[in-house]
Amino acid sequence: MHVLYLITDSAVPARIPEAVSCALRAAPPGSVLVQLRAKECALQQLYDIALELREVCTVHGAGLVVNDRTDLAQAVGADGVQLPERALPTRVVRHLLGERALIGVSCHDAAGLSAAASGGASFATLSPVYASPGKGKPLGLPQFSALVRDAGLPVYALGGVDATRARALKAAGAAGVAVISAVFGSQDPATAVSDLLTAWNDP
Repeated sequence: MHVLYLITDSAVPARIPEAVSCALRAAPPGSVLVQLRAKECALQQLYDIALELREVCTVHGAGLVVNDRTDLAQAVGADGVQLPERALPTRVVRHLLGERALIGVSCHDAAGLSAAASGGASFATLSPVYASPGKGKPLGLPQFSALVRDAGLPVYALGGVDATRARALKAAGAAGVAVISAVFGSQDPATAVSDLLTAWNDP
């Protein structure tokens, strides 16, 4: 399973493929899953970005999922989709994309995790673990650990995550870490990815 989940920063949508390519230079094949998230884009631009990003991810051996748009994931041959909690039921999306598709669900509490697991999701993100602007009250590490223990599916930690916290999150039961600004807000995305992977893999 991918241990690092990169969620794109859509501040400059046209630069997403370039930014992801830079970040992936430091990542061993199979270690990173990329989520294309650019809600402000018109569909045609999003499609064009997704096509380019599909090529970037293939070259670097990374997985690719598309935020919320099952149709777009199908159109560009992505590996799957990331669903908000109030999206189409996971079982419906599974029927559309097939058994091998990666289907993630964005969760914030035990009820969301339970629904994701029972619906057949491949994994969930659980957020915010730490304080993150505009994301509500953080769960904190003890509550995150308790929720993950009973989740019934792999869970990525999201919200305020960086390399200094990766090891603790792994010990708390996270299947991996999901980040946006820790990589795409960095002056050196490749080094940020390397630091995250090193921290995660440190025994």
